[in-house]
Amino acid sequence: MEEIVLLLNMTFILLIGAVCTVIFKKLKMPTIIGYLVTGIILANYWAGESENTEFIVTLLADLGLVLLMFCIGMGFNLKKLRRKGTFAMMVVMIQVPIMILGGYFFGVLMGWGAIECIFFGAIISGSSTAVITAVLAETDKLNRDEVETITLITVIEDVAQVLILSMASPLLVGSSMSIESIAVMLITIILFIAAAMVLGLMFIPKILDWMGNKMPDEVLLVFALGLCFGMALLSVYIGMSMAIGAFLMGVIVSQSYTSKTIEKDVTPMKNIFMAMFFISIGLQITPGDMVNNIPMILLFFIVYAVLKSSSVFIVYFVGNKPLRLSFMSAVSLVAMGEFAFIISKEAFDAGVITQDFYTSVIGAALLSMIMLPIISKHADKICDKAHEHAPAFLYNSVMKAEKMRSDQYAKLALSSKVTATKFRAKLTMAYVDVIAIGLILAGFYFGTPDLAQFMYDNVLSFSYDDCYTLILLAEFLILLIPLYMFVKNLKFLEKFFLDVERRAEKEGHGNLDSKLSKFHKEVIKVNIWMIVLFIDFILLLLMPSNLAFWTHVLVMVIGAGLILSLYFVKYWGKS
Repeated sequence: MEEIVLLLNMTFILLIGAVCTVIFKKLKMPTIIGYLVTGIILANYWAGESENTEFIVTLLADLGLVLLMFCIGMGFNLKKLRRKGTFAMMVVMIQVPIMILGGYFFGVLMGWGAIECIFFGAIISGSSTAVITAVLAETDKLNRDEVETITLITVIEDVAQVLILSMASPLLVGSSMSIESIAVMLITIILFIAAAMVLGLMFIPKILDWMGNKMPDEVLLVFALGLCFGMALLSVYIGMSMAIGAFLMGVIVSQSYTSKTIEKDVTPMKNIFMAMFFISIGLQITPGDMVNNIPMILLFFIVYAVLKSSSVFIVYFVGNKPLRLSFMSAVSLVAMGEFAFIISKEAFDAGVITQDFYTSVIGAALLSMIMLPIISKHADKICDKAHEHAPAFLYNSVMKAEKMRSDQYAKLALSSKVTATKFRAKLTMAYVDVIAIGLILAGFYFGTPDLAQFMYDNVLSFSYDDCYTLILLAEFLILLIPLYMFVKNLKFLEKFFLDVERRAEKEGHGNLDSKLSKFHKEVIKVNIWMIVLFIDFILLLLMPSNLAFWTHVLVMVIGAGLILSLYFVKYWGKS
């Protein structure tokens, strides 16, 4: 009887899935939509063994998630990244934080809790590699190198979302964990990822290469899958998603010469079980929920599309890419990625987000996949219309910004190769400093109330306000280091532009009397610690506070502001 139930369910699941996929493929829609619709049909309109269907699909969906993440990891080739990934890495490093912050602040405006805001930012931070690759393959708007860059961006976004999911794992356990347990879990996750990558890259590629030379391909495949599921199991044991372990093993296996053989053999299995993963998502959605949440679905899609296209456009523009290419590339990435489903499902299963939130995310992801082929097909016409009908002030502003950008890159071209390399290194370090400052602020922002309560209950005999004040003082001192490095790197960049402009003036191409040059000179003159202390005081204003402490801080901020103002007035007058 059990065999009949299994066969009956598998027959209906696969046949309905195949029919839905064919229909949506004929409509030139991604196959993922067909799988999701299959799940909706099975959950709402099929009078079969619904409980058995859900159990079977959920079990196979877990296999699909593991294999999907394993294949994504194998597609992340570290050697290719070193050769061609500099610009793609820059795009991801800038636009992913923008997406997360944008999603977080949108959630704050919506009145959500902090955890929901964080997960919404994480959900919308990536794009779909499979959907975007398929859409770009059917259009000729971009050349091969530009398409490869976009594909590499989506792959690096997947890696970024794996890291985000790793850091967000403690939030999935709920509010019952103590602050020390969360700290232990975070340290364990970091050590696990570091140890897995270091030890794995040392031994596993060599073992796989040896097996590839000595053993049949099926033995190699079985061994690689054993490693994949073993790493997924380890990640579950330490409190992470199994998807993270599978991805890490995929990255490790990708460094083996046999990775292409393994990937070729795993792909058919992945396609079957990946379908089950997306069908399992559809099982948890009802058409009524989708209809009731249409306004929220549209709002989610608009927020995602605006944030994604604008952030990518800005990075392309800053990266000295032409305006048209920047626009075409930006709109080509407006399709929520597979991780939107993975992260939202993890959060929904953990009870972090509601059914309406989950349904709205899935609906917005589907809408983005439906809209991408349409937007991509008409992107050149949209670009032409925007150019023709843009307001004069906006068009002139963009042209001025483009000229300023071109001038700065021209200055960079005047410098030596060593100086240009140092400039890029300092710019990168300044960005890393900003990320470090942001993470420190976020950690203190969310952790200060719990940590103050923990200190009040267990560690010190001070009042709660005293504990709070000590934590903010610790934050002030900890921020001094990354702030000092950031200001130091920033002053190097200012000095670099000033030196380049002096050189250009000697050659008859520059103008040292420009306002920009004066600003560079004045920034260079100001003492680093004065700037650092002033910024540090300002950043403390972002933290949740009690009135008594902030009365003193406000006095210090006003004092520091007056000192800094007098300093600028004094030297500006001399100049």
